[in-house]
Amino acid sequence: MTALGDVLLVLLADGGGTAHDIQRRHAATFGADQSVDIARVTWTLSRQERLGFVRSAGSPTQARQRHWELTDEGGRRQRMWMLRMPSDFSAEDVRTRVLLAIEATDRPTFEMVLSVCLAHLELTRLRADPAARDAPLTAEAARAELGDATLVAEVGWLQMLRTRQRVRDRERAEHLAAERAKGA
Repeated sequence: MTALGDVLLVLLADGGGTAHDIQRRHAATFGADQSVDIARVTWTLSRQERLGFVRSAGSPTQARQRHWELTDEGGRRQRMWMLRMPSDFSAEDVRTRVLLAIEATDRPTFEMVLSVCLAHLELTRLRADPAARDAPLTAEAARAELGDATLVAEVGWLQMLRTRQRVRDRERAEHLAAERAKGA
């Protein structure tokens, strides 16, 4: 299970903000059906602050809100978490890291996250032992076949994502082109 604290650290690495800002970024990344209550976001950020991963200060625009940002230690933690899959990883672990990499990381980190996830999925496929297609059908065999089909689909999804340009990449290219045009 993915800890909200680690997810929030990745979102903060992309830029600081208030708890409401971070909550909106979370919803934009994972969808409204996965939204997190603002009280849980605030509590989790406070806990991350006690652990030394984030710091807060009064928001310059909203007097009653805190502005949160990552510490150096928090930056190290979020990078390590993004690139280290747990040994008992699940499809949720892969999905979470990939969606965060799409929305909140630079292109090299995105590529590395995809590589790490692909390596883990491919290793899992090598370890799997699906039943032969001509073997008698049992519930156990059907579960093994479903597991293998899921892994094949996840690997294909990650390989396809690698070839696509993210909105962040396009915006970055447009920004660099505009900067070059100004300098010319």
